[in-house]
Amino acid sequence: MYKNRYRARHGSPPRDRSLRNLTTRELMDQFSDWLICQRYSRTTYAVYNRVVGKFCQFWGRRPLSAVTHLDVRAFLIESSRRDLSADILHRHLWALRCFFDFLCMGGVVDENAPRLIRPRPVVRPLPRTLSEQNVKKLIRAAGSVRNRAIFELFYATGCRVSELVNIRIEDVDFAKKTIRIRGKGRERRVLFGTAAKKALFAYLRGRRSGFLFQAQPLIQTGCVSWNGTCWAGYWFDYTDRTGHPLNRCVALGPRRMTRAEAWRKFKRLVPSPDKGHIRRPRPLTRSGIAQLFKLAAFKAGLGRVTSHQLRHSFATHMIDRGADIRHVQQLLGHASLDTTMKYTSVTSTPVANVYRQSHPRS
Repeated sequence: MYKNRYRARHGSPPRDRSLRNLTTRELMDQFSDWLICQRYSRTTYAVYNRVVGKFCQFWGRRPLSAVTHLDVRAFLIESSRRDLSADILHRHLWALRCFFDFLCMGGVVDENAPRLIRPRPVVRPLPRTLSEQNVKKLIRAAGSVRNRAIFELFYATGCRVSELVNIRIEDVDFAKKTIRIRGKGRERRVLFGTAAKKALFAYLRGRRSGFLFQAQPLIQTGCVSWNGTCWAGYWFDYTDRTGHPLNRCVALGPRRMTRAEAWRKFKRLVPSPDKGHIRRPRPLTRSGIAQLFKLAAFKAGLGRVTSHQLRHSFATHMIDRGADIRHVQQLLGHASLDTTMKYTSVTSTPVANVYRQSHPRS
């Protein structure tokens, strides 16, 4: 969609005339609501809103109808001065194309200026994968029953990290060993094996509801510091009848007291700072899982390993063992077969077999 063809033909947009009278801030709010109605993912929603906010700040108070492709190019050049990668610049351009599509449909602009820009294609490197032996090392270095279940399920299903953190126990069918996954605006079912099933049973211990993987509950221990007059202890008091935590402080002693002595006195005066705190279960976050992979990879001596590399390893090992590329596409949740075909460049088993059969000195 480059131009508003209805306006060119009839002179005015068919609906949403009110958008033409809105301020830039109000248009941004309307665009945010439109992304929700279009069922964009939470990550895409956050990224597109952030990019549009940066562009509107760059553009200032001038009307958006005056934006040309040269102005969009100037914004991308200004953004690239921070040494942003090519992928991030492409994401900036996709966000602006979506925003101007929305403005064009609402009759605010006559043409979609960002769609007149053609960026250079990004040459993507081949996916980094782990060997089967290194995957086993990573799982053995998990460190806890929960972490082992996370690594086992990543490797068994090949799901994305955003999909794994949203899995609920109600979505898991242990009898058929399948999980209903929601991601990229679609739903699909993935399979897992016996090893992942045993790891999940060992972690859940009979729990039947809630998020599959939960963060460790945070227990308040309080804080001791020198406030300029004396040693003092600070904590949140959750026992108040209002239901809101209150900041509490207690004096511990003069400056000649050591920090260790102040801590001992604080523990005598406030033996349980977390009393009354209702710890509700929280799902693991993406950053939390990234930290788990960082620690386990360091312990296993594998260097830098991410959850997406385990997804790449899942696909590559499946193809190595003779899985059909269409089945791998379905398990990974790829909309296009071309995305799955990149794993055929990583796997070496078919090429190695042909080489050994054909080369005279193999």
